[in-house]
Amino acid sequence: MTDAEILTTLKNSLKVPSDITDDDSLLIDYLNSAKAYLNNACNADMSSDDRFKFIIVELATLYYQTRGTAIVTKDFPYSLRCVINQLKYS
Repeated sequence: MTDAEILTTLKNSLKVPSDITDDDSLLIDYLNSAKAYLNNACNADMSSDDRFKFIIVELATLYYQTRGTAIVTKDFPYSLRCVINQLKYS
């Protein structure tokens, strides 16, 4: 899947219309951060795994939804952590 397709998936997840591009560079940064986090957590390039796209879209969604908030999050939601751990330990 291309980066453009993943960006479209992320925008759909966030309910951002595809013709609105104001935050595209920010969303791409979040996707890149999510990819780096996941590959580092797994000590390998996991982009060939089917769960990779799901996890990076969910991480980028979390990053976007909590941007600029004073809320301190200690960990990812449990369901996301479970999928990351599956990938990490598989």
